Amino acid sequence: MRLLAGSWLTLAFLALVAPMMWSALGLSRVSGWVPLSVLSATLALLLLQLAIELLAARRAPQPVERPELAARKGRALAAVAWIGLLLLLSWLLGVVAGSALLCAAWMRWHARASWSVSLAQAAGLGLALWLVFAQLLGTGLYAGLLGQLLR
Repeated sequence: MRLLAGSWLTLAFLALVAPMMWSALGLSRVSGWVPLSVLSATLALLLLQLAIELLAARRAPQPVERPELAARKGRALAAVAWIGLLLLLSWLLGVVAGSALLCAAWMRWHARASWSVSLAQAAGLGLALWLVFAQLLGTGLYAGLLGQLLR
């Protein structure tokens, strides 16, 4: 399985070409010869590429995973997940409620703060966003998909 990890792109293309080839087999003789010839050549070249990648992976020494590199990858993945959660919450609940909810979750589970501190920070952030944008500047922030559906 580790040998196939380096060939993920070739495997993805194979997964795309194989169903196309299968559906092209159902075409008539006249209309099917061009797709079948192109897809056959593509399939043959992809299989050749996969064989070359697998042989190269077997010959290459296995890289040693450094713990600091693995920790950095984990932190980067966690940051991407938190940003994705912020975008999802802001889209569903709105910017103010989504940001406040993400603040509470981040403070509780990432920063390991107590529930009272987490909820107080989240309430302060939500109140600050509402005061600055809705009251002071007079512009509303995105209300969220659920807010639009409930109107």
